[in-house]
Amino acid sequence: MRWSLDAPVLAKLTNKHLMLLWVVIPLCLFVVSLVVIGAIAQHTLKKRADNDIHSTIKFIDTILDDASGTAEEALTLLGRPCGDVVDQLRIMSVKHSLVRTVNLIHNNVIYCGTVPLTPHLQLIPHTPGDNSSATSIQFHNGTALFPNIAVIIMHKYRGNDGVSTIIDTQYMSYMMNIVGTDNQVMVIIGNQFLSPLGKLAPVSGLVNEYIGVTGHSQKYPYKLQVSISRHRFFADLLDTYGVVVLFLAVVSIVTSLLIRNWLKALTSIRTTMAHGLKRSEFEAFFQPVMDAKNNCCTGVEILARWNHPTDGVVSPEVFIPLAEESGMIVPLTQQLMKQVAEVVARTPVFWRESLHIAVNISAIHLLNLQIVDDCREFLQSVQGKKITLLLELTERQSIEINDVTLQVLSALQEIGVRIGIDDFGTGYSGLSYLSKMNIDFLKLDKSFIAMIALESTTKIIVDVVIDLAQKLNMQVIAEGVEHLHQKQYLLDKKVIFQQGFLFSKPLPIAQFQRYFSQEHERRKQ
Repeated sequence: MRWSLDAPVLAKLTNKHLMLLWVVIPLCLFVVSLVVIGAIAQHTLKKRADNDIHSTIKFIDTILDDASGTAEEALTLLGRPCGDVVDQLRIMSVKHSLVRTVNLIHNNVIYCGTVPLTPHLQLIPHTPGDNSSATSIQFHNGTALFPNIAVIIMHKYRGNDGVSTIIDTQYMSYMMNIVGTDNQVMVIIGNQFLSPLGKLAPVSGLVNEYIGVTGHSQKYPYKLQVSISRHRFFADLLDTYGVVVLFLAVVSIVTSLLIRNWLKALTSIRTTMAHGLKRSEFEAFFQPVMDAKNNCCTGVEILARWNHPTDGVVSPEVFIPLAEESGMIVPLTQQLMKQVAEVVARTPVFWRESLHIAVNISAIHLLNLQIVDDCREFLQSVQGKKITLLLELTERQSIEINDVTLQVLSALQEIGVRIGIDDFGTGYSGLSYLSKMNIDFLKLDKSFIAMIALESTTKIIVDVVIDLAQKLNMQVIAEGVEHLHQKQYLLDKKVIFQQGFLFSKPLPIAQFQRYFSQEHERRKQ
């Protein structure tokens, strides 16, 4: 039986599980793609938020720099009577549009300012005797002149005296609204934060949004936080990557339909194959194996053909891999062997020499002694016909050489069955197979025979395989012989047993019986 090298990976799964794959695989691919796109979108939003924070901090630092410069200038007026310096304070407060007032402080009490003093104005605590002029800032919810507008109060101290400048936050709010059109930008000082609406609230009231990005000023004790809601994130995701998501959805649907159709066809073939076995739709074909030296037939190889009632002849490359992987190869082999036994038994031809009949088996046949019983039954059915049964072990699946495998092979050889390696050199087999499994013969694959050309150097590979087999006292059978020069080259290498289109194509039962009888009559002459 000539079998395909490619066996479906999923053939061992049940039909029910197979059909789930047309949903699971495309869905997983779609979800993974969305996760990747989401990660890219999140990274882009964070990078954009970082840029917004950098721009806003730069703007606020400029405002605070102006206020800090005004405070430094006001520190030179400390200790002088308020009446002497109040006009200078008013001039300072109008130099910069966002500096509303400038106040002088003594012992944590404001004693001079450019506007009526705000009695409830809270000052940042200051330790008397501290000569440092470090800058400190705080939020305050309005002043006497601007009761409903949040302000920032900047304090600078020199000993027991100091200066406070009050900074308007309206322009900060404008800037926050400009850079935070799609997101929420907040300025945080201490335990309060300023919202884009210009309102103050405790930091404990901040809501943790889906994405949060924070940046700190390197000059002043405040930070900015940009919050991006889940709704905003998905809206931006669809706006930016909507076409990509739509494309992925279409690809997933198409993939799902393709997988579904493929699985449907696959499971359909498996189901139909099971029905075909019950209806005996599989037929044994016979390809003669020749003694090329004497030009006579010495055996046959059994090939499987599936005569489907509606689809016609189904290629072995389609159904054999499924049969191997699903385990249906065992009943298929049994059915073919019974067909062959019946044909040979009722053919009124008795060979003077032994006729060998080769049947392919796979690794699954060596898992138990069932194949031994099948071969014993076959030999009993053709008893008296001088038949030698050959089992050609295919190499496409790795065979685990263990006690069970060796026991099966030993039992087969005890009842007279000969064991060979089919298509040697094209699959898993190696020297370990030859040394441990007591192999009787090797079959050269047609791809090696094709290397035999009049001027080809690749035929060295053929020579090596033939020499190896002969040194191990194994018989060699060459398949795929199509040209006279191939036949002659193999004969020169003492490869007597050959098969291929040069001698005969695979024959159905009726044609083989005629060929069988004609060959017998020819040999009697």
